[in-house]
Amino acid sequence: MRLQFCTILFLFFQLHLVAQHFDLSDKRNDIVTVNGIFRFPSFTDGTIVMRSGVISPQRLNYNISTDEMYAINQQGDTVAIADPQAINFISLGSSRFYYDKGYLQTINVTSTIILAFKQMLTGTLQRIVGGNDKNKKEVKNDDFFTGNGQQYTSGSDEAVSVTAEEHYFFGDADGHFSKAGKDFIFQHFEKHQAELKSFIKTNHTNFNRLEDLLLITQYCSHLDH
Repeated sequence: MRLQFCTILFLFFQLHLVAQHFDLSDKRNDIVTVNGIFRFPSFTDGTIVMRSGVISPQRLNYNISTDEMYAINQQGDTVAIADPQAINFISLGSSRFYYDKGYLQTINVTSTIILAFKQMLTGTLQRIVGGNDKNKKEVKNDDFFTGNGQQYTSGSDEAVSVTAEEHYFFGDADGHFSKAGKDFIFQHFEKHQAELKSFIKTNHTNFNRLEDLLLITQYCSHLDH
């Protein structure tokens, strides 16, 4: 039990090193508008495993703001990976990335269940409008950035604030994911519904809390389908 708890703590802190929140207030938004916000500080050696069985080593980085995986090609250009539906998974850093209506980054992978997350970015553009008289100027806030790659170039009288929110998913060995919740658990572990209901009730499982998701994922790793 002590080893299991330590494993959960390690995974929790590892995620929070990765799933950081971004605060770009009062900064020109060049990173967001031109390059997007990348998961890793630099491109990293990774491996793309295709559903066809082809394995391709690449230097990769995930762009959160456009929900695209980028590679550096032989010419040194940064290009988005084409046809992500043909990808089985991507190994990058200490995680895997799956593609199911968008990229999902794994937190914990077991033989029976995958716990993954996706960050959604929301940006607010603060724009000063009005005349030259400072006393008459007004501040207008516009939501402009929602993780879909929309771009905006900020001016001298504008400031941008970007925040990130994590959404959690359960997945199976075939890379099919659903929002983390009881429905997925009961469907994939039908023979153990009574045990799972008892576990959820005893532990007051909140499927929006990472700590609780790690606990139930670890519990399900010992169950068969």
